[in-house]
Amino acid sequence: MSTLHGEYRRHERTTIKTPVSVNLDDNGLSSSTRDVSESGLSIAKPAELQLKPGQTVNVTFDRLANFSVPATIIRVSDNQIGLALDHIRFSEQDISGIIQTAPWYQRTKVAIKRGFWKNTRRMAVLLTNTILRKALLRLIKPSYIFAVYGNEKDVGTYYTPFMSKLIPPLMIGSVIRNRNRTGIMVASKFYEHELADDSAKVKTYLQQLQEEFPHINTIALVGRLPNFVMKAGQEIEPPYVDGSMGTRYMIWDIGRQMQMRPQYKHENVITVLGGAGRIGNLVCEDLTRVYRTVIAFDPRYTKQEEVYTPIGKIIRSGDPAILDNCKLFIGLTHHGDAIRDLKAHLPAGSLVADDTHPCISMEARQELQVMGVDVEKIVLFHEEFSMWPRMPGWNNRAIPGCLVEALVLLEQEDADVKDFDSFCKTAQQIGFQGQLIPPLDE
Repeated sequence: MSTLHGEYRRHERTTIKTPVSVNLDDNGLSSSTRDVSESGLSIAKPAELQLKPGQTVNVTFDRLANFSVPATIIRVSDNQIGLALDHIRFSEQDISGIIQTAPWYQRTKVAIKRGFWKNTRRMAVLLTNTILRKALLRLIKPSYIFAVYGNEKDVGTYYTPFMSKLIPPLMIGSVIRNRNRTGIMVASKFYEHELADDSAKVKTYLQQLQEEFPHINTIALVGRLPNFVMKAGQEIEPPYVDGSMGTRYMIWDIGRQMQMRPQYKHENVITVLGGAGRIGNLVCEDLTRVYRTVIAFDPRYTKQEEVYTPIGKIIRSGDPAILDNCKLFIGLTHHGDAIRDLKAHLPAGSLVADDTHPCISMEARQELQVMGVDVEKIVLFHEEFSMWPRMPGWNNRAIPGCLVEALVLLEQEDADVKDFDSFCKTAQQIGFQGQLIPPLDE
């Protein structure tokens, strides 16, 4: 299901009917599931039990030994109860175990449905990048490219190893629409770790882009790809756009919004996790426009030092203890789950705004949630933007910050991408704004 704001349902539901026991205080009654997802389930309403939203119950799966979960009632209808899990999520292994308790015909139905959607998506990618590729490019006439990479999990969403042999070196993954301009997301077959470790593969990727799309004047580079390009000794010059100004604008806007939340209105300190990187250093400077003190935390800092800007102070440190009294965090580490090494130092009531790739995983977010630490994903939004199909871990209306600089330049060719204040003003006038959204659990 989708809305003007992107996907509405964040978790895939599995329609399975299996017996459960519902326990409220000392009362326990039998029921059965209607469907199950990573974050909750719905059950048939026991006629004998009076329930209302907000109550907490324990749900025990009768056919799974010692498998019980706490859940909060979020919806009660005449014949059904909707429940959200408390501080946990069903893992893929949990859901597979629940499915195995259902009758064979239900298991078969679920397997067919899951296989259908996965294979339909992969078949669409295969056809788009083989038989229909030339016709599609002629039809949409892309005016810009978003050049990305992925890890094994991301790539598995789009094609199998066998299909990889049939697909050209550059895979068309999505069609992007922003206002009256159309672009495409293009992915290399090289994994992220291959590009990080082998500069020759980075050069090959750039060469492939130039050879296949010689007339495209704007190619936005995703995430760490600009770093890989510079490591390979290549200058980032037209048609390539490194995207750093869009990322900086996005995080600055999010930093302002975080401080506007009632529980954080008195916070004058924010920490950038991964603050020693190429973007991290600049982000820290940008945030001194909002916060009196910005902590640039990074293990690469071997000693603590203070740097004063015209309007604020930056504390550079690699000591995790400096995080103990901070409530607001920006995640910019090379990998989202690097935060697991720091979780003992994140106080309850903290908010982590995540701009890592790969993002902080569902498992890591669950661990932080138990500690009272919230994680939300940083994106940019424009009411006329969409991407179909969406990127893994993103909804179709969320814009990666590294793409926005290119979109701004397409709208206003003379936009000053060297001056931060000028760029922010232009991006705001065009209609781009930062948003913190719940991460997709995938």
